[in-house]
Amino acid sequence: MKKYLLVLLMMVVLASCTKPFLGDQPENSPRENFEYLWEQIRQKYSFLTYKQIDWDEVYNRYSPRIRPDMSDEALFRVLEAMTNELRDGHANLFAPFTFSNYYPVFLNSPVNYDSRLLLEHYMLRYPEKYFVTGPFQHTVLDTLGLKIGLISYRSFSGSFSGAELDFVLGKMSGVDGVILDLRSNGGGAIQHAHNLAGRFTAVERIAYYSRIKGGPDPDHFTPESVIRTIPAASSRRFTGRLAVLTNRGSYSATSMFALHVRALPQARLVGDTTGGGLGAPNGGELPNGWYYRFSVTQSLSPETDPSGNRYNWEDGVPPHIRVDLDPLLAAQGFDSMLERGISYIQSGN
Repeated sequence: MKKYLLVLLMMVVLASCTKPFLGDQPENSPRENFEYLWEQIRQKYSFLTYKQIDWDEVYNRYSPRIRPDMSDEALFRVLEAMTNELRDGHANLFAPFTFSNYYPVFLNSPVNYDSRLLLEHYMLRYPEKYFVTGPFQHTVLDTLGLKIGLISYRSFSGSFSGAELDFVLGKMSGVDGVILDLRSNGGGAIQHAHNLAGRFTAVERIAYYSRIKGGPDPDHFTPESVIRTIPAASSRRFTGRLAVLTNRGSYSATSMFALHVRALPQARLVGDTTGGGLGAPNGGELPNGWYYRFSVTQSLSPETDPSGNRYNWEDGVPPHIRVDLDPLLAAQGFDSMLERGISYIQSGN
C-alpha cells in the first residue's frame, strides 16, 4: 500500500486547493482550526447521510479535547481522529510533519493478493511471452485448452500511451478471454480508468451517475451528470470475455473502473468487493496552513435495487463472482482468484 499512500499525497499536492478565506482571516488557534474543519465537513462532505453519521454528536465528543495550549501534534491527533469518523480513505489531513489516512478498509479484510505467486507461476510461466509495457505486466497463458491474456496493472497513477495499450492488446489477438488483475490497485487518475475501460467495449454504455454536494443540507446535491464508457478510437480493443480481479485494496479510481466493468455484458468482476472510494475528494487550507480534503461527490450505479433506487457503492463495488485467495492452493502454485477468472472465460459462468 506504499504506492497508494504516495498517490494520496500526490493528489492533494496536485489538486487545485485555493485558500477558502475571504475578508478577515480566522484566528490561528486550536479552537479555530477545529471549528473550521468541522464546519467544512458539515457543509460539503457527501456521505454523512449515507453513512448515518451524526456530525453534531461527533462535535460534542471532540470539542472538549481542544485546549488553547495544546501542541501542534496533539491538535493533529484530535483532528485526525475526528476526520477518521468519516470512515473514508479520501478524508485526509496534511501537516508538515505527517498526514492522516483511514486504514481499516483493507486492514480488516483478507489480502487476497500475492504478487510473487502471480509473477512466478503465471506471468513467468512462458518467459518469452512476458512483457512489461509502460505500467502493465502482461502475458498469454495456454490453459484448459484456452488462450488467456493476462494483464496486471498495479496503480491507476501509472500513465500509459495509446501506443502502449495498442501493443498490450495486440499481444491478446486471438485469445479466448482476458484477465485484468487490479488487486491492491489503490487508484490514481480517473482519466486512466476511463481510457482503459474504452478498450473493452465497442458500444457506448452508461457506467455511473455523478453528483456533487451542493450545500449545507445533508441531502442537497447538484443534478446528476452521466459518465459513460466510450469506445476507444483505436481499433486495438478487446470485446470478448473479460474477468477483472479485485480485492479490498482496489480503491478509488479502481472502484470507478469496476463500475465501468459492471456496465459491460461480457465482463465480470471476480474476487472480493473493492475498497470503495467512489467520492471524488476536494479540500482546502486550515487557518494554520495545514491542508485537508474529503469526498464531495457521489457516484451512483445505473443498476437499481428492488425499490428502483440506484446503488451507492461507496463502501465497495461488489463482484459478480465472489472468491478469496486459497492459501493451501497458493502454496501449490495456484491463484484461486485468477483460476476462477479462467473458469469464467471457459464457461461463461
